[in-house]
Amino acid sequence: MKYWFLTLITIAGCAGSLAWLIRGRILPGFLVNANQEMVADWHAALMERHRETNSWPDMANPGVFADQLFNLTGAGGRRISNGYMHGREYIRDATTGQILDVYWNPMKFTFSGDTCLVVSAGPDGVPGTADDVSSDKVRERDFQETLTQARAALEAHAAGKK
Repeated sequence: MKYWFLTLITIAGCAGSLAWLIRGRILPGFLVNANQEMVADWHAALMERHRETNSWPDMANPGVFADQLFNLTGAGGRRISNGYMHGREYIRDATTGQILDVYWNPMKFTFSGDTCLVVSAGPDGVPGTADDVSSDKVRERDFQETLTQARAALEAHAAGKK
């Protein structure tokens, strides 16, 4: 048998094993962690908005809901990039405005009094199953650049122009 053929078979076998490892082991774990972080980010952003406005966003229309979270102005009327989601990751359907999880399933937001619950249906996309992720079961995340810091930077910039 030719050596180049054996080399080709070995390379193909290694590539197949690597692809199986990435698809079967690494990627699912990465997506689970990313989804938990996204749920925590949405919860933190919603709670921050509620503390400031003493109200929850309008859930009747996904576009209005997103605008109430993303459109935020700081000092001097300057827009804060991504509003309450500043410094946080999110996926938003461009046509419907719906907020999606990392598996491209719509996220569910429930508001009651001073609390909110953010739920992702998880990898299977079916609500109410064991792989669901909810904000009451994930830990909050720390951000180096928070919305407060973004506002302070805008205020300092605006004060410097006066």
